[in-house]
Amino acid sequence: MSVGRLWRFRNYRSPVVDVLSDAQFRALIASQAIFDLGIFMRGAANSWVILELTHSQLWIGLVAGVRAFPILLLALFGGVISDRFGRRNLMMAAGTVMVVASAITAVLISTGTLVSWHLIALSVLGGVGGALYGPAFFALLGDIVRSDRLVNANGILAVAQTSGEMLGPLIVGFVIVASGTHTVFWLVVAGNTFGLMLLLRVREPERDPSDSKASFASQLVEGLRYARDTPPLLWLTLLVMVQNLFAVAIFPLMPIYADEILNIGPAGFGLMGGVFGAGLLAGAAVVAVVGIYHRHAFVLLAAGVVWDIAMVSFGFSRSLPLSLGLLFVMGLAGMPWVTAALTMFQQAATREMRARVMSLYVIAMNMFPLGWLFGGAVAQWLGNEEALIISAMLGSPVAAAALLLSKELRRA
Repeated sequence: MSVGRLWRFRNYRSPVVDVLSDAQFRALIASQAIFDLGIFMRGAANSWVILELTHSQLWIGLVAGVRAFPILLLALFGGVISDRFGRRNLMMAAGTVMVVASAITAVLISTGTLVSWHLIALSVLGGVGGALYGPAFFALLGDIVRSDRLVNANGILAVAQTSGEMLGPLIVGFVIVASGTHTVFWLVVAGNTFGLMLLLRVREPERDPSDSKASFASQLVEGLRYARDTPPLLWLTLLVMVQNLFAVAIFPLMPIYADEILNIGPAGFGLMGGVFGAGLLAGAAVVAVVGIYHRHAFVLLAAGVVWDIAMVSFGFSRSLPLSLGLLFVMGLAGMPWVTAALTMFQQAATREMRARVMSLYVIAMNMFPLGWLFGGAVAQWLGNEEALIISAMLGSPVAAAALLLSKELRRA
């Protein structure tokens, strides 16, 4: 080995190590990991509680789905508020709203007064918090991380998030068996409170003074105009919205498969979610270390095809090992998809427009709860397997059509 190569090797610094060397990034990711763990615990516990109350796929989808409505209505405003008044300040306020929603749920379950409509109302309240929190978080992440390290940072974020997705259902399953669903929500309250304390360690980036001088309405219109005039943002937003709305019918059906088809109960339901999360974690680890193919739009298509095939196969499986293996494959494919979509949004945004552009990402990704509603409704009316087939038909084929129609998207 030449002296020059040896010198470069000895002085090589892994992109992952480079990103993690920033204390601001570490504090932000740790806080977000705790919040994500709480989100997945709350979601799994909600679906089990509503199953016990109603034994209805439609109600499971409805409780998850209504959370999307405040996000769809308010996320654009969250982006403008973040640009005007600061990312961290808005995250603290929105995080507090989510803590309050979990605390109210815990009290209602503990006192035996919870009814179905309570979960609907509390899902809406949690959605209000998410609508304001999401754009601020993703904008703050883009402020902290250099553009050439965004894929690696998003991979690290994905590892943190998917650790929560893997551990959340496992924790919920065992806590429900050991202590009841009310304990799950008290754990979420405690964890999210600690996450807010970690967030205090993140400095608020300096803002352009002109951000607070322009009117709220003009900034909102400016953001929408920027999205319209910036290829491939419009097509990308539509693609991600459609995928999250129609391609995720499996999730409201997982408690049904656990309870009525595979007969594995709440602990088995937790295991199913944990294995899916393990697949996400494996995919996230690969993305964080290796990265993804530079044509991100083609990553969206390839990962979507793998997802759809595994999802339909799961629908017809009556074997627990096979079902778990298919869930792992879905998780493995899901993480490159999410990372590619997030990176494409981040790279399309200027510093001044970042929060407003990321509000579009939040809106598109939060069609996901409506996807629960779609999946639950179709399964209720047509059957579980039919719902998954329809979901797959509306997933990757739509992504392929978007790539064919948009030259800018193909180049992204």
